[in-house]
Amino acid sequence: MLVGVLAVVARLAKPPMNKKHFEKKWSEIVAEKASPMAVIKADSLVDEALRHAHIKGQTMGERLNNSKGLVRDINGTWSAHKLRNKLVHETTMVLSDAQANKALKEFKKALKDLGAL
Repeated sequence: MLVGVLAVVARLAKPPMNKKHFEKKWSEIVAEKASPMAVIKADSLVDEALRHAHIKGQTMGERLNNSKGLVRDINGTWSAHKLRNKLVHETTMVLSDAQANKALKEFKKALKDLGAL
């Protein structure tokens, strides 16, 4: 009986992610291959998942800081987010395929950890 009560409380505490939504968005991102826009959209999708998971914070950076324990490779996610920031704020930034693929891999891991994928 105690297990049943704990299961109900766990479900109420954390609403399930709409996996179909996140999977659809992720497949659209992957279709763009290793492009700057794919990295920017993947970052946005992770932020959406953080907000959906009710991670507190005014910015994605604050939400990432507050997601320690939920996202196993927080440093990898931070690196990918910093790359996204460079792409947005440094107009001369040239993105290599390797950089983009690494960032997309990190974002995907974060989405899996959050239960979005």
